[in-house]
Amino acid sequence: MNEALTLGMLHAQELLLVSLIRALPPDTRRRIADEYQAQAELAETPHSAHPGSTRDREADEAFKAHVRKLSILLASLS
Repeated sequence: MNEALTLGMLHAQELLLVSLIRALPPDTRRRIADEYQAQAELAETPHSAHPGSTRDREADEAFKAHVRKLSILLASLS
């Protein structure tokens, strides 16, 4: 799967998730935002996996950036 397709899918999932969360009550939105923030922080912790290629590291960093962006967006909704 190429990078553009993957990024497009992530963006579409982000839009769907945000629209679903906006329909929830404020206290539920807050709990979801808090849980997502905890998961984002976990994703940021170093893992003891194999070093991988430069391309793998770039994809990993792009995913982490996406998770951080979505976490900020969810926090703003709550």
